[in-house]
Amino acid sequence: MQAFQLSTTDDTRGKTAPVEPLCLDDLDDAALDRLPFGVICLRPDGTVERMNRTESERSGIQRWRAIGRDYFREVAGIDTAQLAVQIDKLEPGANAQVFHTYRGFHRADDAVIDISRCEAGRVYLCIRATTRQ
Repeated sequence: MQAFQLSTTDDTRGKTAPVEPLCLDDLDDAALDRLPFGVICLRPDGTVERMNRTESERSGIQRWRAIGRDYFREVAGIDTAQLAVQIDKLEPGANAQVFHTYRGFHRADDAVIDISRCEAGRVYLCIRATTRQ
């Protein structure tokens, strides 16, 4: 598996610039929806606070159904214990990258997830679908 860096295109120059997940708090929902990767923001207790359109389409879960629900028990499917451990051990201001297979009742999706814990305790998951190599 190749590591990747989250990026967004600057249309004025045609170059890409890194997106720092901790800065996603500054983006409103419309700006999150324009990002080319899935974004989920979790409150410190693990409930979904925000979800962008890309992640809603990737997961097949409507945003309004996910917000306010426990991410690990009600949204992410089964086999999320390892992902929960990775998130729990992340200190405020820290980042991590993990490979995870989302398993649901009807499908399994491989993804690379960049995880960032904000100083306020919220966690951002920036999710890109991938394939195993």
